[in-house]
Amino acid sequence: MEQHFKPKSQDQLQAQVEEFGDKGVKEFSDDQKKILKYSSELAKIDDINNLPSDLSPELVELINSNQKRYGNFLCKLKEKKKEIQFKKENIELFKEKFEPAIKELKEKIEKNNAKDQYLGSGSNGDAYWIEIEGKKYAAKFSRSNVQANFEIKPLLRAKNIKNAAQLVAYSFDYNVVIMELLPGKDVTKFSYSNVPEYSDRDIIQLIETVKELDQNDIVIDPKPSNFIYDEKNGFSVLDFHLKKTNNNSLPESIIDLSTVLTTGKYEDHILSRSDYEDPNYKEKLAKQTIEWNKSYLPMMVRFLTIIQNKYPDILEEYKRIYAEKEANPRISSSPIIDREHIPTDHPDLIPHLKKLEEIGF
Repeated sequence: MEQHFKPKSQDQLQAQVEEFGDKGVKEFSDDQKKILKYSSELAKIDDINNLPSDLSPELVELINSNQKRYGNFLCKLKEKKKEIQFKKENIELFKEKFEPAIKELKEKIEKNNAKDQYLGSGSNGDAYWIEIEGKKYAAKFSRSNVQANFEIKPLLRAKNIKNAAQLVAYSFDYNVVIMELLPGKDVTKFSYSNVPEYSDRDIIQLIETVKELDQNDIVIDPKPSNFIYDEKNGFSVLDFHLKKTNNNSLPESIIDLSTVLTTGKYEDHILSRSDYEDPNYKEKLAKQTIEWNKSYLPMMVRFLTIIQNKYPDILEEYKRIYAEKEANPRISSSPIIDREHIPTDHPDLIPHLKKLEEIGF
């Protein structure tokens, strides 16, 4: 019987090239950057042993230098079937649903005309919202396609984790990652006068989210701007990474949430540049320290009491890890309750310090 083979679509071939760029070459290398950048163009080449005459020298060199690796990759194609199918479906989804809106947004950004859609910026990119069929999404433009590829991996692991960023689609042509637009406000954007009074339920929900991410081999970046808060939905985590051997442990990640819970609560007491030249600088600094601790210490009492009552094993493991690091002269570590820099004899702070001491801090 004569066999008929259905030729692969351009989207299928592009997905195949993207998978090679993701797994077949060194991460963050120039080759990875170029393969992901030109994946749609590379997918149009019928025969890598007979390249088109009008192909750019850069692409010719890229293909020739990776020809053997790509050949080995093709031999194991069946093992990559699931990953390639996902990438193919993503390419189709992006083209059909998101590309027109992203193209329009990029044109507005280039003309400095997208301020109304701006959500925020980080060290690795800028985020805007887009609206499609009455629904809003977050579109993050990465600094490079290899950075976008790096950020997609933990998002795939976080699929269906409530209160964590959720991947919808992405494109290496536009260096964009599209996610669900989660409700809430960046916790660093609350002014001193309107910082929410986070409930015990909010704090427990945040801890549970971090625990679930950890169970999926994902570690948080505890920078406060990576967290948003909504009165109804609680905290959501926007940025996280795949675990590596040198990452913080789960207990350390949970204790690091103290920076999220206390940010914004003392901004009215931060000294300005002119204060440093004031002859009363030391007095002002002492006052700032007291006011800061008036906000910080009560929250830490609540936070650590919740952990002690609901997650005692995590608290004890954190204390063990900290003691181990403190005993190692090659590791610099600071206590979360640093009495050396707290006016321990101040009457407003003494009750909180006593409670913290009872917890073991």
